[in-house]
Order: sequence, then structure tokens, then C-alpha cells
Amino acid sequence: MQRLVAPASLHAFARACFAAAGVAKRDADWSATALVESDLRGISSHGVMRLPWYLHGLKSGKINAKPHLAWTRTGPVTAVLDGDHALGFVSAKEAAAYAVALARETGLGAVAVRRANHCGALFLYAEWATLYGMVGVCCANTHPALAPPGGRKPVIGTNPIAFAAPTPLDYPLSIDLSTSAISRGAVIERARRGEPLPDGVAVDEDGAPTSDPQRALTGALLPIGGAKGYALALMVEVLAGVLAGAQVAKDVGFMFADDGKPPGNGFFYLALHPDFFVGQEEFLQRIASLVGEIHDAPLAKGAPSVSVPGERRHRERVARSRRGIPISDEVWADLVELSDGYGIPLPDVWECEEA
Repeated sequence: MQRLVAPASLHAFARACFAAAGVAKRDADWSATALVESDLRGISSHGVMRLPWYLHGLKSGKINAKPHLAWTRTGPVTAVLDGDHALGFVSAKEAAAYAVALARETGLGAVAVRRANHCGALFLYAEWATLYGMVGVCCANTHPALAPPGGRKPVIGTNPIAFAAPTPLDYPLSIDLSTSAISRGAVIERARRGEPLPDGVAVDEDGAPTSDPQRALTGALLPIGGAKGYALALMVEVLAGVLAGAQVAKDVGFMFADDGKPPGNGFFYLALHPDFFVGQEEFLQRIASLVGEIHDAPLAKGAPSVSVPGERRHRERVARSRRGIPISDEVWADLVELSDGYGIPLPDVWECEEA
């Protein structure tokens, strides 16, 4: 069974939990927004399912509830942010906002973040630039989970990448992907539900293929597209780790381990302003033409339609805003425990239905 939960009420619940854990009001509000927006878009692996882990990180010291964000302007279009192990949602949003401000002046804005922490789904930050008519690109390095081709042990993280561009439609072109064949969050989600993994996405401790999510978590995930995904993951490790002055590869801590050690990972953001290239109006016309051509592509047999990245997430957001966010029994049990522990009323349930 799953519950359809009111989005605004779920946001208020998450915000209250963050505030109760000592997070400043503004940061608690944004962190709740990041989680609920993921659930609204159908990315439950990065939604409120992870709320208990962030709260535990705040309690254990992995996350700094009262960070001091330190900026260094390093050039006309560049800056570095020391995130002081803040909630990753916070430092990533600040990086996006600063990069956009730089790009407004110069056409480009590049921000590297060290001591960045786990920042959830990256689409939210890439799309930040589109609110200002700009293109946003971002990536983050993470705790080792990915085995390189020919290897059987994790060396680098799932290292996600996101890209977003404004369009004249109701939604931006929005790409968000991990460089692993499956995200670690999705593996954890399947492990909790007792569901197997697809073939070809993970290996066990001995390097043998596995569909058991528990064995995958103690083994390694495989890169998307084999050597190509591995190369992309390595690119992210350089941009978000090496270039940012953040921890790299085996030195990146695990956000969800019970050891009190902050991950120390990095985040990289690039904003590009069309006005400094083809111009805003022409950019939107050209991207509308591109999207239209993709939509008009001849359909394969049995296919209902052709979409562009971000389109389905937009439709899901519209639908879930109206009918509610589905919350599984497992996640609801976690919310009940948080409600009891913090004395915060549970979010409103609009309807219960069979999963």
C-alpha cells in the first residue's frame, strides 16, 4: 500500500524536521524543497526517503547545521566556495546562484565547491540557471561505488552530471544522470523493498554479476555504457574533486555511513548566458525548433510518443501536485518515527491506495 500525501504538507513536515535538528530557517526551507521536488518529479530515490539520513548526519556531525560559507572570487568568471560541510542542498544552491550572477556580467560563471556534502538530485541546480534564461551544467563527485572496466572494487563515485537549458515551453530541457548504470539511491530503494536489480548494473564482492541489491551495495556498481560511463565519471572526479580542491576517490567519505566523518566531496557549476553567444531570442527559437523536430520524429512500432529530457518529469510534477505524492509503507514508517521523535505532526494524507 502507498499513501498519496499533500505536497505542501510534506514540505512543511521536512522543513520542521530540519529546523528541529538545528538548521537555520532559510536553509531548512530550501532543503525541504529539494527533497519534495525530487518526489514531485518521480525521483523518489532522492526524495523524503533520505530525510532520516540527513537528520542523522546532522546529529552525528557529518553535516554542519550552522556552517560558515566562505567565498573566494578567483577571477572575472570564477569563484571557489568552501561549503563548511553544510547541507549539500545549501552549498549547491549558493554555487548555482553565484555562477548565474557571474554569467550575467560576463557570459560565463564557474564555481567550484569544496567540503560540499551530499546535495541530492542535481536537476534542481542545473535548472536554476534556466530561471534566468541561462544554461546550467553541474556535477558532483561521490563516495566510491563504481568499478572501472576490468575492476571489481569501487574506485570512484557514481558521480552525477546535470544539464539544463531554457525553452519557450512550460519546462526546460533538463538532463540528470549518474555515470553508473543505476544510481546508488535506486539500489538502496530496491534493497528496502526486496526488489532485484536489472541485469548488468552491478557486481558482488568477487566481481561476479549480481541482481541482489544488498550484494551490490557491498560490491560495486557498473558504469553506464561501459568505458564511456567510466570516462564521464572520471571527468566529474576531476572537475568536482581535483579542480575544486575537494576530497578525491577513496578519500571521499560516505554520507550515509554511521561514522561521523563528513564526505568532503566537491561540486562544480557552470552557467552560460545566451546573450553572449547567439542571443536570448535566437537561442529560444533554435531550441524550440530542435525540440519540435525531436517531437516530430517518426515513432517506433508501439511507442506512444517521443519526448525530450525533463518533459516526463514535468508531467509527473503536474500530476503529483494535483493528486499527491505517493509514499511507500517503508518510507511512511520512517516519517512516523521522525514525527514521534521530534513531536511534529505527520503530513496530510489525501488518499491510500494499493501500490
